[in-house]
Amino acid sequence: MLEVLAHLSFLGSRSFLFLFAFFVLVPYHVAGQTINGQTFTNGLAVIDSPSPSNPGQAGSTISIALDVSGNGKLPPAATLPGSGLDTSYESLEIYLVSAQTNINITVSSGPAFLTGESGSTVKHLNWPIPSCVPAGDYNLTFYETSRFNGQGVFTITPIPIPISNPNPSAQCVNPNPLQAQPQPSKPLAQSPFVPGSTTPTSSGTNTGARTGSDPALTFTLTVTGGILNFPTVTVTASATPTTGSCFLFFLYQSTSLTIS
Repeated sequence: MLEVLAHLSFLGSRSFLFLFAFFVLVPYHVAGQTINGQTFTNGLAVIDSPSPSNPGQAGSTISIALDVSGNGKLPPAATLPGSGLDTSYESLEIYLVSAQTNINITVSSGPAFLTGESGSTVKHLNWPIPSCVPAGDYNLTFYETSRFNGQGVFTITPIPIPISNPNPSAQCVNPNPLQAQPQPSKPLAQSPFVPGSTTPTSSGTNTGARTGSDPALTFTLTVTGGILNFPTVTVTASATPTTGSCFLFFLYQSTSLTIS
């Protein structure tokens, strides 16, 4: 099985969507549904291209197209990081990853992909596959941090791509380390935009977001007799964990911890 995640990223332009603690012991559910040539991720994004298992060749260009509007169901403002809407994107990054060849290359990071092509509901990127990439099985992996009806979402969607390269030019400079899976994520059960979906989507202003005048959230941890005492926290999650799994997460803008 390929290791598909390059980075655990929860960055957004307003950085109010973070996971303070996220302990996950669940199966690696990241695959979307491919319907009529589109891959519906378990988030907001709909991948138009490439199609799963569509071959690539080192030295050539791979065409990436992503519908960020939920096939027309989201307003334009929802695609802009930091919009504050109940259903909206915070970040979307793409990496080319393969454990087989020990390669992890950044395809797109930062806000440029989401903010480019103003007015277009489909974002495009023609990315040249470096000639140094050796032949093998790869995943073009999409990392989406977003909100759906006010709840935080972090979804990982790998698109398998076999790459051929009869004459690798040199060893690739690889600044991104591979990470073992499974990796923590918080996807939706399925895309809310699949044909026939009746899941309601709210695009209103997120009134629950913290403002600059709000007090910081503080957790106080105490040590008694050399034992670290954690506070009791009850969390209601939007997803039901698989049997034998547990997770703890907090969505916050700024958090301070005091150990006394």
